[in-house]
Amino acid sequence: NPPENYIATANNKVVENFSQYITTLWEPDSRIKRIRELLQSKKQHSADDFKKYQLDQVSPYARELAKYITDAFRNFRVKDDNLNLALELIEKWDHKFDAASQTPAIYCMFLDHLLSNIYRDELGDDLYNEYVFVGSIPYRNILRVLADPQTSVIDNCSTDAVETRDDIIRRSLWDAVTELQIKSGSDVKNWQWGQFHKARFKHSFSGISGILDKVIDVGPFSVGGDGTTIFNTEYPFNDGIREFPRFDHEKFENDLGPSMRYIFDFASPDEFYLVLTTGQSGHVISDHYSDMTELWLKGGYIKIRTDLNSIKNPANLLLRIYRD
Repeated sequence: NPPENYIATANNKVVENFSQYITTLWEPDSRIKRIRELLQSKKQHSADDFKKYQLDQVSPYARELAKYITDAFRNFRVKDDNLNLALELIEKWDHKFDAASQTPAIYCMFLDHLLSNIYRDELGDDLYNEYVFVGSIPYRNILRVLADPQTSVIDNCSTDAVETRDDIIRRSLWDAVTELQIKSGSDVKNWQWGQFHKARFKHSFSGISGILDKVIDVGPFSVGGDGTTIFNTEYPFNDGIREFPRFDHEKFENDLGPSMRYIFDFASPDEFYLVLTTGQSGHVISDHYSDMTELWLKGGYIKIRTDLNSIKNPANLLLRIYRD
């Protein structure tokens, strides 16, 4: 019976100081912060409210990190038009990772370069890729680094100059704008997050044959969110490994997220809401191999009845047994 009258978790650290070791791989607290914001926004919540919450794409983490960007450019003269526009978009951003918005693409490209510009010079390519392999580690550590502008890890040890925190932030945003221009042209309207951030539901045999992949994989689909939003669509920070398809990926390709969503309303105990990423069947030619994907993408659900009459109803049978 917690005093806030709800129990919530998002793989975050739930107890600050605990006598026994549990793990060090806690997720950043961004998703649990957003969950608490939504749960505390009103006294009563419906199943329809929770449908919206499970698809929520606002990131408290991005809200915190974006402040460092705007502060680094305060009183700094910028001559490039696209860099100025990128700064304007970040400053006005609501920190929602909408697939149709350009600002998440600018922010995520910035974060990608920021991690590389801070850590890669000390670690080298191989160790850097090992360090960022589990995304929760750089997510959590980068904010601690930025909070201490005197830390030596910020300086690029491969140059004679001593770079400050703001130097690295400004360089990282310029690197991001440059890469976006190379990939999608100089018109910022073409930099939508969904053009880069895609979900592909891969079969276990995916990667063996490009032709086979088109049959057994589902997608790709443009998606919003990132690894710090309730709608968790985390992407890898490490470089793809072409020689090993299981660990290969496109930049910003979604590789982790909610494989299923459930909503149980205890006021209606004989039903619940459910959606899977693809379908109930693992058989490629089945009608139910990927018939839930569109629902999953759009935040839709299937209502499942669990009362005895519904279960016994012949019209609801999914498995049919034929005998000779």
